[in-house]
Amino acid sequence: MLSGLGTTAVAGLAGCSSVLRDGKASGDRTVTDMAGRAVAVPADPERILGIGAGTLRQLAYMDATDRVVGIGSVRESMLNELPYLVANPELGDVPTFGDRGADRDGDTEQILAVEPDVIFFTGNSSRADELQRQTNTPVVLVEIENILTSDGRDVLFETWETIGEVLHSPTRAEKLETFLKDTVADLEGRTGDIPVGERAEGYAAAFRFQGAHGLSTTRGDTTMFHLVNVENAIKGLETDQKSITLSHERLLEEDPERIFLDVASVERVLEDIDMNPEFEALTAVQEGEVYPVLQVYRDMRNFGPMIANAYFVGKTSYPDRFADVDLETQIDDVFEALFGERLFGDHLHAQFPHVYRPLF
Repeated sequence: MLSGLGTTAVAGLAGCSSVLRDGKASGDRTVTDMAGRAVAVPADPERILGIGAGTLRQLAYMDATDRVVGIGSVRESMLNELPYLVANPELGDVPTFGDRGADRDGDTEQILAVEPDVIFFTGNSSRADELQRQTNTPVVLVEIENILTSDGRDVLFETWETIGEVLHSPTRAEKLETFLKDTVADLEGRTGDIPVGERAEGYAAAFRFQGAHGLSTTRGDTTMFHLVNVENAIKGLETDQKSITLSHERLLEEDPERIFLDVASVERVLEDIDMNPEFEALTAVQEGEVYPVLQVYRDMRNFGPMIANAYFVGKTSYPDRFADVDLETQIDDVFEALFGERLFGDHLHAQFPHVYRPLF
């Protein structure tokens, strides 16, 4: 794990004015963040932080990592596996503040040590107010939602617009919004007219949540299926639970025709099948229709892999509808739009040799 700058607890600093920088909470202009808070920010912030699950990734989408002066601590392996870190390797060299995970909100002493001009924060507004008082630094609250629904995408658009307003980069926000709208429209245009009764089915297996999982672990909020109108082979799982474990009997009874699994769980799945030979009777295993896909649920949702996986699921399930799509080119187009780098052919394919290939 990357090293941090200090260990003093947040609580111990809440009232310690001697460590605060004078006047940083006041700024040259006022923006309204996504909690409706009026935040005074500098005219041109040059040193920024993204605190809270998924916030740094939004700054990477906004092409603002050159201003980032610290990150939440990450495992070394993530630097080679998460697209936003692969595209911005310099983030591995900046100081760290606090722990990683969904509840991270930074260590005050470590935040002060890197002297940010603005903090972008994902979390509740009371914590944003507290963090602003503790650091005497403007804290702009943003929100992150799934790209599954139009409402969720609208929240994401507002986040990009808010960051763009603070950093004087509205054009970048507009480009991201156009890309996502066009991508969703493209996928829907290819598959939206398929009647429900004629849609392909798929099973999302072994998606990472607090580590790798076996074949009988699944999720209900499977964006890669919804975007291309593929039905979940396991009925009644439209839930936002992070992880659902099926009985072996249920999985064998449903017998999905295609299985798409988290590439990070490949070894665990192979062990699972070896230990439970009844899984060898699954149609997908027998027919060679088990496909590893890119990690999505690591360090919160990764939208690039979500979209890349959707194109793969679409091309695999409806080959005639995606006949014009060269998968590697399309996936690299996705990453280039998000990060300015063609990451798949240059890095991720080598990092994950099983991805987008039949496992058996």
